[in-house]
Amino acid sequence: MSIFPISIFLLCLAVDSISGHGRLMDPPNRSSLWRFNPDAPINYDDDQNYCGGMTTQWDDFGGKCGVCGDQYDDPHPQDNENTGKYGKGIIAKEYTSGSVIDVDIVFTTNHMGFFNFSLCVLADPNAPESGEDCFVPVTFGDGSANYILPNKEETDDDEVKTTVKLPDGLTCERCVLRWTYTAGNNWGQCDDGTYDEGCGPQETFRSCSDITIN
Repeated sequence: MSIFPISIFLLCLAVDSISGHGRLMDPPNRSSLWRFNPDAPINYDDDQNYCGGMTTQWDDFGGKCGVCGDQYDDPHPQDNENTGKYGKGIIAKEYTSGSVIDVDIVFTTNHMGFFNFSLCVLADPNAPESGEDCFVPVTFGDGSANYILPNKEETDDDEVKTTVKLPDGLTCERCVLRWTYTAGNNWGQCDDGTYDEGCGPQETFRSCSDITIN
């Protein structure tokens, strides 16, 4: 029996596991702000804030990632951190405290999984974010913590529009709204010891947007 068909099948699996890139477009993240504001620095690879890639993130750093999607060991300020190459302090949007805001995420490829949001109040607008401890989870407009993407075989949509609830009583001149996407298309070991798609280490994408909350 020829091994050619098997080789083609394995190649397809390998291609399928390649990054399913995505980016937060509303409010525009630091790497994508140039698409709306000519004063912002250009990043043509603004859908690739994926922690240096899955192999680097998990094999070298045990799953750790820069706070805004850069490789964990990149020197500070990292490109997408505040004061970094793309973190120029340009306010992307202004919102009202406690409001439910519209958000828009664009995916180059839907690799399932889920995404969520968190918020950091910058302690020093002239320095990078202090770290993961600065980011506090926020919920979606319906109160849920995570947005589960549909199976890629069930939808061709490459854009998700939903809502996020800002904390009541919180105001900030410089806040960072962070989108974190955990893909779900890689094969790995599940908690019960079995193996399945979506289990084990997965790709992580992050986008950070500078906002003001009044």
